Amino acid sequence: MGFLERRTRADDRYGTKPGPASSGSNEPLYAPRLHPDPRPSTPPPVPPVSEPREEVRSDLTLVLGHSVLEDRVQQICREYGLVSPSGVTMGAALSRSYLARESGVELAADAHGMVTTVFLHFHGDDGFIAYRGEIPGGAGTIPQRTALWERLGRPDEMGEPYHDRFLGDYGPWDRWMLPGFHLHAQFTPDGETLARITLTPPGR
Repeated sequence: MGFLERRTRADDRYGTKPGPASSGSNEPLYAPRLHPDPRPSTPPPVPPVSEPREEVRSDLTLVLGHSVLEDRVQQICREYGLVSPSGVTMGAALSRSYLARESGVELAADAHGMVTTVFLHFHGDDGFIAYRGEIPGGAGTIPQRTALWERLGRPDEMGEPYHDRFLGDYGPWDRWMLPGFHLHAQFTPDGETLARITLTPPGR
């Protein structure tokens, strides 16, 4: 008995050897190791993302010489969010000016509500966000002097840089006499960057 006990304990030292499953299955003791496919998987095609279209708004020159009480003028002003400095919307009461700081647009009107001037601000002056969009008259969208010359040709009038004792330095200016309105472009002292455009009816 002692010999058998010692032999049994010796077998226990090395553990039980693997053998066929008790169910009698012929499957291998160890499943073969699967190797991943070395070829990179092709990701599914990504559908093209369409570029967001910039909102197309009405030509601001259409309000020049017209009353703020006209339906078409009020519609255009609503497109740009123009309101009086007191916050009154267009048509509720007459005002000498209408502002849309978030659009970079400003209108001036006479005492009878006739629109006399449209200002487009490009340089963040007086709290206006820079105007973004088509510059009237086919001047394009690039707020630079060379770009305006390329689109509109040589100006009908030009002015040199000047200094205002209260407002500081101003760059040169150009003016084009376009069909139906005049376009005055004021540039910054660097002579190239557009600061403001003033649109007026002919004869003003």
